[in-house]
Amino acid sequence: MTETSSNVPWHRAWGWSLAFLVLLTLGIRFAEPVRDGDLWWQMAYGRYLIEHGTLIPDHTVFTWTPADGSAIYCAWLSEIFFYLLYQAGGLPALFAFRYLCLLIFVLAVWLQARRLGVAAHPLTWLICLLGVLMSQSGAYIKPEIFSYVLMTITVLTWWHFKSGGKIAWRCCYLFPVLMVCWVNSHGGFIFGAAFLFVMGLGEALNASFSPSEALPSRVRRHLFIGLFLSGLAIFVTPYGWRYPAYLIPSLLGKTAEGLRVVRAYVSTLDPSVAHFHYTSYLFLAALILLGLMWHKVKRRRLDWALILTNLTFALLYTRFLRTTYYWAPVFCLSAVHLLARRPAWFWPKGRAAACGIGAAIALICILLGVRAGFDAVCRPYGPRWFGFGISYQNPVEEAEFIRTNLSAYRLGNDYSAGGYLLWALWPDMKVFIDPRKFPFKGWLEQYGAFRSGRKVRDFVRNFPCEVWCIRYECRKLITWFLRSPDWQVGFYGPSAAVFAREDVPLVEEAHQAGQGIGKIKNITQALFVFTFAVTIRHWDDARMVLAGMRQRFKCPNDQSKIQTASDWLAGTLAYFRRDYEQAVVYLEACRRGRIIRTESLLAKCYNHLTVLAWSKADDPRALGAARAALAVKPGDPYALFNAGVIGWYLNEGLRTQRTPQEFPGVEATDRSVFQRRPQWGQHLQAFLKRAKKVPRTSTSAIDMAQGILRGTYHGRPPLARPAEPPLLVEGS
Repeated sequence: MTETSSNVPWHRAWGWSLAFLVLLTLGIRFAEPVRDGDLWWQMAYGRYLIEHGTLIPDHTVFTWTPADGSAIYCAWLSEIFFYLLYQAGGLPALFAFRYLCLLIFVLAVWLQARRLGVAAHPLTWLICLLGVLMSQSGAYIKPEIFSYVLMTITVLTWWHFKSGGKIAWRCCYLFPVLMVCWVNSHGGFIFGAAFLFVMGLGEALNASFSPSEALPSRVRRHLFIGLFLSGLAIFVTPYGWRYPAYLIPSLLGKTAEGLRVVRAYVSTLDPSVAHFHYTSYLFLAALILLGLMWHKVKRRRLDWALILTNLTFALLYTRFLRTTYYWAPVFCLSAVHLLARRPAWFWPKGRAAACGIGAAIALICILLGVRAGFDAVCRPYGPRWFGFGISYQNPVEEAEFIRTNLSAYRLGNDYSAGGYLLWALWPDMKVFIDPRKFPFKGWLEQYGAFRSGRKVRDFVRNFPCEVWCIRYECRKLITWFLRSPDWQVGFYGPSAAVFAREDVPLVEEAHQAGQGIGKIKNITQALFVFTFAVTIRHWDDARMVLAGMRQRFKCPNDQSKIQTASDWLAGTLAYFRRDYEQAVVYLEACRRGRIIRTESLLAKCYNHLTVLAWSKADDPRALGAARAALAVKPGDPYALFNAGVIGWYLNEGLRTQRTPQEFPGVEATDRSVFQRRPQWGQHLQAFLKRAKKVPRTSTSAIDMAQGILRGTYHGRPPLARPAEPPLLVEGS
């Protein structure tokens, strides 16, 4: 591929049409709520700084648990900005600011393209669209978005003086100004400093090895002065030299290892984050860059600054999910610069070829935009949905309930819920833990074990409090509190469940369920609340959540989830009516949906059917039901005992050759159990191993199993009957 002097006049319609598509995709993709709790504790810091007239917060005043006050966190500029912006305009002002930051990125690409005469080229807008989609992790409404904007302006400044006129050297002195703002806004300034260093190194290499790409000596001299001043600027904080001295070793040392457990620091190449499509954006961006650079590589006209900055930040892009947006402006503005050099592949001589290339690029843009829009509307991640508001990571209704009814008690909460609770309840109440993370490093490992469901009782005893606010995502914790006799459900809303200690009096007039549970906008969150309501047998609330799901979620994938939830509710209600046959039908259908775990309840239904069939002397059906229970839950002690006892009686006692009737859940290979010797002995041995760990297992069942295995038991044995559920009266 060679450079060409041909000047294909790309019609402005290409540029305007694809620019509109970029803006439309941006508008739809980022129409989302405040996603996590970081914004809230950041604004709480801003409020604290203003009220106390300081720029250095006290990290220990927000929680009643042990907190390390020696940590250095410098983001006072963004924290005060967000607090004042929220006070002035509320959530709409925050969402408008996010769109403004994204538009600054699009504007930067357009300014670079317009200066170089390629604003109408279709590839310019494909590059811009890729940059927007690569910037998802930078569009959080929190200090991180400052790094996104400042990185964009820094890279634009570099390309401005690199391709500017005689007075372009003045832009070099913008770098230290940007760095002073950056170092006081977000810890991501460290990547901005890395960009300046790598860029300066590349320009020095250009001066030595690529004179055709080198800056004029005067501009280069001012650049290095600007970079030196930028290095000094990182010390212009309330902490002085202590801030970089604290931050850099923490990023390179053990703290970096600990960050790997946080989802934001997962590699973009990890299969668990494939739904963000970062890998496909990486591949397409790399392909475009290589295509644009190939003619320079062939002619050995290498721009080392361009190569080193893109290589460095492409590697950073693959390293952490949270750092993808740093490469977006580097890639986009570099690619636009290379496009202006008119590589022949993207500047054909004929109009027909130009139209073909334009149509192909437009099609790729449309496909990327449609996929991004579809993901935003039908596949929102986590607690996010299409639209604005506050996501379900933040317990809004739950915080209000705690403030109104339980403010006199000590509060416990999970990690992610703490950000909003800190904002909403402090200083009247202190939280347990919150997403700041750094003040709690002394006991964060203990919390991790607690969060995963290990040593919960010991942890609750070591950190005594009367109220716990736990988000539904913490399923093991929710299950532990529900099973514990020492705790009661005080309230549950769209985001979390509030548990009060058994001796805490609850306000009788307060409704136990929040008003928002029937209006949940995210189907995953709705399923969380639905399963919780069914688990605690709040049937009317479960029906309310299900009705809200049917009203709001119309995507095909959502419809299957709603049907699964409906089957689970119908099966559970049938179980509590003791209509086990009907319960099995619904629960088996729910099990096939693979959305809600039904194994435990379904095994109970089969165990009850086993006992009923055995009492009616329908031995084949009883054995089929017992084996169905084992197929659903292989370690169930009731199913193991009953399958072993029935198998022993039919094979060793009666020596019958009858074939069992068909029964749902029984594998085809199990239906010929009377034509071969079943493994009843193994079932009984497995039962005895598990029976010692099940307190409710009857000693008579253990004695019977041991007698059968020893050959001392005779006659038709009784089966182990699980406890009957409380009978549900119709209409309740």
